[in-house]
Amino acid sequence: MITSWLSSYRTYCLSVAFAHFVLFTFFLPNVVFYTIVVVIMFVVLYVWIDLIHTIEEAHRMDILNLIHTSSCQETIDILSFELHLHDQNSIAGHRPFHLDGINY
Repeated sequence: MITSWLSSYRTYCLSVAFAHFVLFTFFLPNVVFYTIVVVIMFVVLYVWIDLIHTIEEAHRMDILNLIHTSSCQETIDILSFELHLHDQNSIAGHRPFHLDGINY
């Protein structure tokens, strides 16, 4: 009777999985809650770290662009020092820094 009501195999599998999930949640609600919370926190933290990394890379590229387009040597020195500080305090770790333009 239930297989005639559930016309497709996919719907049958999803209903069986949902029934197991409901029973598991009924008997072990803490396990289900903490599993869902851990997965959600992992996704949120991954997106947060990706955002911070993107912001730092954009800031670094802005400094490099300003170094390459500047014509004043004092400004280039200040921006080079700023790039040095940025690379030391970056979330990605310390990068090689050379003023000759090879390993920016």
